[in-house]
Amino acid sequence: MNFLYHAHSGLRYLVLLAAFGAMVSLAYALAMGRADRSARVMPTAFTGLLDLQVLLGIGLVIGGVFPDAAVTHLALMVVALVVTHAASVLARRASTERREMTIRLVGIVLALGLIIGGITALGRSVLGSAPMSVG
Repeated sequence: MNFLYHAHSGLRYLVLLAAFGAMVSLAYALAMGRADRSARVMPTAFTGLLDLQVLLGIGLVIGGVFPDAAVTHLALMVVALVVTHAASVLARRASTERREMTIRLVGIVLALGLIIGGITALGRSVLGSAPMSVG
């Protein structure tokens, strides 16, 4: 469980970095008026990393690493995942490329807000770390 905890905790930095990168690439693409490769790849990378992060979190819950504060954390993370995937589906159905990029950007911004809320729900700093607690 210790390895799983550290993997989950460390992957958070990649998730945050991918979210930031996706927001920058989408904002740049919107400013330029057309999507480039990074505006297509970065949101997908963010979604994939978030999927993996939630999967690791579920593994921790199954393994018994579940402090009382983790209920809110878990709920916010699942909502962030749903928002990210819903934005992706809606973006694919968008009538224009600009609308697609806007939907993806809004979805990532909302998911990032939920992720930050979920991390702080554990009583931890977004960029800090804490020892594993078993509850």
